Amino acid sequence: MLNLRMDYSVIKAKCQKISDFSEPVLNELMYYAAQKNKLDQRFDQLAKKHKRVFDRLDPSNQRLFKSQFIVHEIFKRGGLIHKYLNHTQIKRLPQDVYDYLQKQAAVPWRFAYWYIRSSPSPDFFEAVDVFTGEEFLLFSLGVSRTLMDSNIATFGGLISSNGSCYQTFGPLIGFMSFNADDIFFYAGELDPSLESIDDLTVLVEKDLFSFILLFAFSAIPMVQHKGDEILSVNSVIEFSDFEVDLWQKDFRVENSKGVFKMSRREIETFPHFGCVYWDEHEEELMVSALTDIGYFTLVKCLAKLGIAVPLEPDIRLHLSMKTAINDILGYKVDLVPYEEIFQNRSYQNDTSPEMNTLNGFLILLMSAVNSNKEVDIDRIISETGADPQVAKAVYEDLIKKFERGK
Repeated sequence: MLNLRMDYSVIKAKCQKISDFSEPVLNELMYYAAQKNKLDQRFDQLAKKHKRVFDRLDPSNQRLFKSQFIVHEIFKRGGLIHKYLNHTQIKRLPQDVYDYLQKQAAVPWRFAYWYIRSSPSPDFFEAVDVFTGEEFLLFSLGVSRTLMDSNIATFGGLISSNGSCYQTFGPLIGFMSFNADDIFFYAGELDPSLESIDDLTVLVEKDLFSFILLFAFSAIPMVQHKGDEILSVNSVIEFSDFEVDLWQKDFRVENSKGVFKMSRREIETFPHFGCVYWDEHEEELMVSALTDIGYFTLVKCLAKLGIAVPLEPDIRLHLSMKTAINDILGYKVDLVPYEEIFQNRSYQNDTSPEMNTLNGFLILLMSAVNSNKEVDIDRIISETGADPQVAKAVYEDLIKKFERGK
């Protein structure tokens, strides 16, 4: 735990002194980096490559992210500052400025993701790194302002240590629906070889711009329907001992193209869409749902059959991240490939839309909401074929959540 008996007024004065001193230093260093290493041009090239998403950001935010990008390249682990300290022009700086730069080089700046545990004093926060669990004291006026206006699940930003606490530099990203699982999944889509938190850290240092783009989707709130959060919750286990007769007591069983689908009536329709798939060729069992309740219900049912599926799912992905991946990387995330096999079947008393139809509806809906333009809900319903009653209920819930977060 952090030491909460410290004198926050003293630390705040130190933070302000460092900020006042460092602002002109960092401004000059950014221009130096732009000249020496053309970091501004590299940023502009990335912005042009991702113009469709990056242009959603306000121009002022675009400029701030550019500054953050350049400073990150300078002070990150193994950053350019280590070379700059040996440059004649840098060595000629006033001694206090050069000493400051040496201290920054000794403790790398990092782009981190955290959540707020508590606020022991105004503008001070007990923050927890969402990936490592590291606790750190953060001083940030920006965090205070953001929390006044929005319900934030996860923060992202460039932080540095002054010896007493951490401070932020550049824009803060306050995600209303992304958490560690979403960001790690996104990183895995950027680099399929990614396996560990260390891999993620390296990727963020190497490709910060791809993570900056997530800011365009930060204001999308969690999608809920009557208290149930809607998101993709999936796990896959190896399973070869499949006996269809044992399933038919508690599940409705279907079979198509070597895949068995097992459904329970209480969770097979909106919003849960919970079901189990068994692939006889791959000998894999997939548990899939669009709510935590749907997933946990299936896990308990499978436990009664002697099948152990982890309570912690392999994938827990918010629909807002599906939208982000679709818009940034240009493809839709297909977490349940077996859906397509059964998508054209209709079931008695099943009045809810199919899972893939709902996903398509939500992707278009959240993109429309995030664009800050008027949402034509009827057009989206028509384009996706979503059930109008269910779709409008989800839309109303989403708007209410969005308005509460403003």
